[in-house]
Amino acid sequence: MKRPPFDLWQLLCARAVAEHGSIHGAARFLNTRQSAVSRSLHNLEERLNVRLFIRSPTGATPTVFGQEFVRWSQAVLDNVASMNTRAQRAGKGENGQISIGIQTCALPGILSALTAAFRATHPDIIFRYSEGTGKKLLRRLQHGQIDFAVVTRHNLAPTLRVTPLWSDRIVTALPVGHPLATRQEVSWADLGHETFLIGRDNAGQDFKELIRQKLGGTDIRPRIRRHDIGSNRVIALVKNNEGVALLPASWLPFVYAQHGHDVAITDIRDANGSSHLEFGIVWRPDSENPCARSFIRHLEAHRP
Repeated sequence: MKRPPFDLWQLLCARAVAEHGSIHGAARFLNTRQSAVSRSLHNLEERLNVRLFIRSPTGATPTVFGQEFVRWSQAVLDNVASMNTRAQRAGKGENGQISIGIQTCALPGILSALTAAFRATHPDIIFRYSEGTGKKLLRRLQHGQIDFAVVTRHNLAPTLRVTPLWSDRIVTALPVGHPLATRQEVSWADLGHETFLIGRDNAGQDFKELIRQKLGGTDIRPRIRRHDIGSNRVIALVKNNEGVALLPASWLPFVYAQHGHDVAITDIRDANGSSHLEFGIVWRPDSENPCARSFIRHLEAHRP
């Protein structure tokens, strides 16, 4: 792109001369020398190859084209002022956007409720959400592709910071005729010989890693069957006696709404109590996004 034919100072001078009716009045308004305004106008007209003002001993009057040019200048200068205001606010973390990656097995609605207070006091900051597995989101966070990651709090790099958010109980969905279906809770060992059904999405990958984490250190080799469907559809296969499935307890209202009580839901107990996914929001302390830094201060001041 070639250099623009004029600069903002020349537009300011043209507008000031039109408003004050003389180069002298414009120079006083702009707090500069009369010669500086005169030279600026001369260079502008020479560059444009058109006369903008008719000079006389009593002042300066815009030509027909000069009047039109001043109107254009006003629009440009107004836009520049608006750009400057937005840039100043963005630099203070008052305007812009924050990108948050959410581990697929976490419900976005829970996070939206947690950000409500911040959004109420920062209406000009937009939140953008994406999803993925915990590992994928942490990689994107470390590469600066997202500002925050809401993930389960394990295997975090020491360079990252985390604020605990919530704990989601893990339950298993069983066919209603399954021998374990009448029990209120089961252990991972009880499920060791079952066929775990997982979906093709990121939630399925998260559950696959959880199964291997819980049963990988035992003599039991878990059977995991992956289907090319979403994790929410896997429950229908459980209903048809094809295996069992894992799900966070926060999903239960959706499961009951879709399947009623055609599947049995049972708690899974670890040696230390019920199985949970501990979620936190993770960020890089060296984030260069002013809006993200504002949100970090909010998180630290309002830890759940």
